[in-house]
Amino acid sequence: MKRLLVHTSLWLLLTNVCGLTLAQSRGPWLHLEVKENKGEPVLVKVNLPVSLIDVALDVVKEERIRHGKFTLEHTEITVADMKEIWNELKKAGNAEFVAVEKRNETVRISREGEFVLVKVTEKKETKVDLKIPVSVVDALLEGPGDELNLKAAVAAMQLKKVGDILTVNADNTQVRLWID
Repeated sequence: MKRLLVHTSLWLLLTNVCGLTLAQSRGPWLHLEVKENKGEPVLVKVNLPVSLIDVALDVVKEERIRHGKFTLEHTEITVADMKEIWNELKKAGNAEFVAVEKRNETVRISREGEFVLVKVTEKKETKVDLKIPVSVVDALLEGPGDELNLKAAVAAMQLKKVGDILTVNADNTQVRLWID
């Protein structure tokens, strides 16, 4: 909780100090909107220039994030494995890679043009809709070692004005993440 408060305070400080300059920025903006309807309704809106996220990655003091790169903990899959899998998926071009169909739920992972799509539907209603530009995944996986290159992914997002990236409709919560 303390770490969350420190990070939130940092974001608020950065947005207040840079507010006038950033408001005049013509680059793309990242928007996050979360609506919760459990008990008392809550609406959270975050609107940040993508360039601020790039700067924040340099100042974040997190053990696993250094110089805009995120180091994975020991997991069952390494970044090298991810790169190898990703390169093979890219060669496949437009295709549906995963389709899981149950009575009331469907999960699909596919590539359409310059996007990787993840869609989850439940009772014919979309629950998760994720749209990631291929260039962002390429950038995230660039570089040596077991690090994900967050700064490169942010730079790739700045070049692509994607629109909706993620929408989630789960029970009493709706989440929308987009760039414009």
